[in-house]
Formats: sequence, C-alpha cells, structure tokens
Amino acid sequence: MLAQTLLNPKEHKNLKVITSRGEKYGENVNTIPVIADELRSLVTEYPVCILKDPNTGQFALHALTGFDAGENLMLEGDTWHASYVPLHVLRQPFMIGIRDKEGSKPTPDNTVVTIQLEHKRVTDEGGEALFDEDGNATDYLKKTTNLLGALLQGLTTTSTFLDALVKEELLEQLQLTVNLKNGDKKNFQGFYGINEEKLASLKGEALEKFHSLGYLQACHMLIASFGNIQKLIKLKNASL
Repeated sequence: MLAQTLLNPKEHKNLKVITSRGEKYGENVNTIPVIADELRSLVTEYPVCILKDPNTGQFALHALTGFDAGENLMLEGDTWHASYVPLHVLRQPFMIGIRDKEGSKPTPDNTVVTIQLEHKRVTDEGGEALFDEDGNATDYLKKTTNLLGALLQGLTTTSTFLDALVKEELLEQLQLTVNLKNGDKKNFQGFYGINEEKLASLKGEALEKFHSLGYLQACHMLIASFGNIQKLIKLKNASL
C-alpha cells in the first residue's frame, strides 16, 4: 500500500489530481469495497455480494466488476460503463487518517485527510487543483472531503448492518458458476448472500428492527443486485 501523507496547503499548494478513469490508475480490479448507503445506486448496475476477510473474519460489501483478478469489465480505456462509480474509486488518491493511538476507531474528532503522493493520479500539471492561491481548499477538495466523510460514516453503519445479518443467521455462502461463449466455465466460491427463506421468516422484534433501520430494504436490494451477473457475463463474452 502506498504511504499516506497528511494533506496541508503549505506543502501541497501546487498539487493536482487527475480525475479521469483508467487501468493505469489502479481501477482494473474485479471487486470494489462499497457501503450500504450506496446500494440504491449500485443495484441497477452491479452484482453486490458479501466477502469475508480471511485474516480478520470480518464481512464487507463488495461490488463485482469482473470474473478474474485484475479484470474490470465496467472499464474500457478511460470509459466506465456504468452511470454510478463507487465512492471507493472516486476517493482515490485520498484516505482518512486517524490521529490517535493504534487500533483506535475513526471519529470526526480524530480523523484527518491524507493523500498518497506516489499515486499516479497525483501531479503538478493538469488535473484538479486542491488549493487556491490563498491556500483555501478548492471546490474539488471540499467535495472530496465530504465524500470521505460519507465513506467514514458509511463504514460504521455497514458494519452494524452486517453484524445484524450474522446475528440473525441470514448469510449463506454462494457458489457461482458462469458459462462463457468460448466454452470456459468460471466457478466462484467465498461469496456470501442473503438466505431468502430465513429473511422471509423473520418475526417479532427482529423483523421490526430490520424494517425500522432499513435493513429489510437493504437485504432485498442485495438480492436484486445479483441479476446484474448477466450484465457482467454479456460484457465478458463481448471481450472474448
């Protein structure tokens, strides 16, 4: 991972960020971390599944963009073939840094905006300026800072949502088999989705909680999103 540097107007007054899309900016990935707040926008474009970190055991939401490592079927040259680009992609090369002891959870009071200076998007020519001549944040940087704030808050709410799914035993491991026009067969394991039978059987306090917190709607959006696998298959076949 590239090093993070605390962003400040004195040292970085001339920095600019290239905002165009492309493989050279590290966008050739087949899974992209997303937050639950994005589901409404993601559901019409991407299959969204749940992946489990093998090291921590933590679950996280991911949008699928390809069937092979290093493959993003939504990306063609500098064109992203979807009306919505996930926030995790748009926030590059910025990250939230935590100014606190190691292991602390991020809060509005202990977080700062950092930048990966070695990222290929960072330049001193062309691109979007970060600061104006007076050292004030530009509209681009303000927008990006708001985006980072949304991501930070969204990571917390998404984690709470996924914990609720685990508690109610609503997750099930999926096995995905994709047959391509050239005869190749792709088999995928390790994806998790919503068990529709168990979701339909929720009752009482659990059902009321899922409804009031919007979890029920989020579950149905996750289920519906998997129809977009056909879109990925079509894009994959077109590339063969």
